[in-house]
Amino acid sequence: MGWIRTHYLDTSALVKLFVDEKGSESVRCYFNKQTVFYTTSLCFAETLGVLKTKYRHKHITQQKYLHACSTLMAYVAGEREKIAIDDFEIANRETYLEVEELAKKYKLDISDAFQIVTLKRGYLSALRGKSKPMLITGDSKLADAIHQEKFEVWDITKEPEPYKERPVYPHLNAP
Repeated sequence: MGWIRTHYLDTSALVKLFVDEKGSESVRCYFNKQTVFYTTSLCFAETLGVLKTKYRHKHITQQKYLHACSTLMAYVAGEREKIAIDDFEIANRETYLEVEELAKKYKLDISDAFQIVTLKRGYLSALRGKSKPMLITGDSKLADAIHQEKFEVWDITKEPEPYKERPVYPHLNAP
C-alpha cells in the first residue's frame, strides 16, 4: 500500500512561498513537488497580515503584494487550490485553554501553540506512519516545541528538505 505525505504550513512557510527570504527556494521547490497541504485560518490570516506589513514597509512592491495575496487565495479557494484550511475547534474554550498551556510551556504565541494542538487533534491527526502530518516552519522555537511534543517538523531555516524518497501511489503504478 502506498502513502501520501501530509503537511501543515505555518505563517513563516506560507510567506516564503511569495517573498524571497532564507529558505524560500527550498519551500517553493518542496511545495511544487508535494500535493497535500493544510494550514489553519490563523496562519492564513497572519500570512495576509505579514504580506501587508512587507508592502507597507516597502519590502515588496504593490504589484508583488497583490500578486502574492491573489495567489494565496487561489491556493486555498481558487483555480489552483492546493492548500486546505483546518479550523480545528478554533473557537472552543477548552481548546483555547490547551493552546494557552502550550504557549506558557514553550513560551510561544497563541497562533504557534495552536499549531501544536492542530497536530494533536486536527483533521489530519488520525494519520500514522509516513502519512502522519508534518509541520513546515521557519520558526526554530516552534520547531523545537513540535519536536518535544513528538511530532514531525521541518525547520526550513536549519534543515535540508525532508523525505527525499518519492511516495508510492498504487493507482498510478498499476499496469
